[in-house]
Parts: sequence; C-alpha cells; structure tokens
Amino acid sequence: MSTFDIVTQAVGFVGYGLLLAATLARRRSSLLTIDASGGAVLVLHWALLGAIAGVTLNALYTAVDVAGVDAESRRGRIALAASVPVAAALVVIFWTGPADLLAAAGLLFAIASRASRGQVQLRFLAMVGCIPWGIFGLVHGSIPQVAFSAIYFVAMGVSILRIRRGHWRVRTAPDDTAMMPADGP
Repeated sequence: MSTFDIVTQAVGFVGYGLLLAATLARRRSSLLTIDASGGAVLVLHWALLGAIAGVTLNALYTAVDVAGVDAESRRGRIALAASVPVAAALVVIFWTGPADLLAAAGLLFAIASRASRGQVQLRFLAMVGCIPWGIFGLVHGSIPQVAFSAIYFVAMGVSILRIRRGHWRVRTAPDDTAMMPADGP
C-alpha cells in the first residue's frame, strides 16, 4: 500500500469517525455540526479515490446538514424532497458507471431516514442505506466505508431493539425542536 493509499484511507477513517461521534451528540445542533464536518472530510476521501458519485452525493448530504434541515418543518420537508431530484441530476451529470447507483440508493435511504418522524423508522432506513453504501465502498476500495457501513448497520439494529424493548429514551434539551420521541414498545 502506497503512502497515497494510506493517506486516502486515513482521511476516510477520520470522516467516518466524525459521523460515528455525531451519533453521541445530545443536541441537534451539535449532531449536525459534527455530521457536516465528517461529510466534508468524506468529500475529500472520495475525491482522493476518484469516486465522483461519492464526492457529489456526500457534498449534497453535507449541505443538508449545514442547512440544518428539520423534517418536522414544512421548509425542511421541502428541502429533503428537493434533494432527491438534485441527487438524481448529480448522478446523471457525473455518471461514471453502474456503481454510482449504489451511492445514489444509499443517499436516498439517508434522506428518507431524515424525513422519518419516528426513531425506529429513521434508524431502520439508515440501516438499510448502509448496504448500498458498503457495496459502493467495496467497489471503490474504501476500507473506511465498508467498516463504517458494517458498524453503523449493527449499531442501528441494536438501537432499534433497545427502543422496542423500552431500554432507550431520546435525551433532548428544551431547544431541540426537531428531536423525535422514541417509538415505544
């Protein structure tokens, strides 16, 4: 493995590390800030790998985070809905091959999870989105993407089980307007 390959993979691990760290945030603003930081690092990771779909679709998802899209607001739902045709246009414009459809599918599940009103549905859709992203990572040689997809898939599955069993409750601050209540048993 060359120095360039090591740097490329290290950048990916930093980006996905930030995405995992975002899941620990107790406030929506912190979660979005950390998540957007991770997304920006991942844009660089995919650029280093030469995966244009990874670059453009991660940039779009990062823009959703930066905008602070709130699925509970009308503006947020419109922004999420608008991101779907934007993602489709990006895939068409920057098409490099069938693997791009995997990144697009992963992004669409991520967007759908953001539009979810319940924690179980949000987590399930995010979990399903890990499958095409993980395969996209395999195709492009992104070790961090494959590892993150596997870890995130399992973590979301465990959190769904904990919610369903009543062992997990969302922690919110009074000004976290877009936090969703846990879906009880």
